Amino acid sequence: SLTTREFEVFTMLAEGKSVTEISDILHLSSKTVGAHRTSIMKKLALHNSAEIVRSALQWDVIKL
Repeated sequence: SLTTREFEVFTMLAEGKSVTEISDILHLSSKTVGAHRTSIMKKLALHNSAEIVRSALQWDVIKL
């Protein structure tokens, strides 16, 4: 249920990129990336960065 942009942000967060790095890559403000992160965490019922990574690994969004 993530938007295309949210999925992009989710993937980059799972890869360990910071909000600032993601904002530079996607040419968005840090505030916008932070809002996407908040939305992602609400939609997926995640509580922290570790859960983002764990979910991305489980769903084969990223690989070790």
